[in-house]
Amino acid sequence: MSDRARDLAWLIVPVIALAIIVVGLWPGDQAATDPEARAYSLATRLKCPICAGESLAGSQTDLAKDLRILIDDEIAAGSTDQEIIDKFVVNYGEQVLLDPPSTGWGAVLWVVPLGILAVGVVAVLGLRRKDKEPQEVSK
Repeated sequence: MSDRARDLAWLIVPVIALAIIVVGLWPGDQAATDPEARAYSLATRLKCPICAGESLAGSQTDLAKDLRILIDDEIAAGSTDQEIIDKFVVNYGEQVLLDPPSTGWGAVLWVVPLGILAVGVVAVLGLRRKDKEPQEVSK
């Protein structure tokens, strides 16, 4: 494999990996038609207010059970997923969201890992180029 092809591979492989990660994490259309599936999806996206980082779906506290019933009631009343999430945010604050919002400080949480990855790629490429520079022979 030529040096140019190897250098190109060092650039293309991380870009492809990053693209796969971004596509996998990109929020898609999560509008489930089945009320039970919607309720479970919402419960996995919301954090139990009294548990340490546990979702409503995974928590077995009485409060979590009551909040799952509240989600079921809201779905039966015709509320959209976003309306239900907004009600939880109003009552418990943004810390109830397991996924950080993509605005404000939440945007920083999404961008920082990508920035670190970019700095790492630049550093690796810089080190590889430095190794390939011809060495001067001293007399």
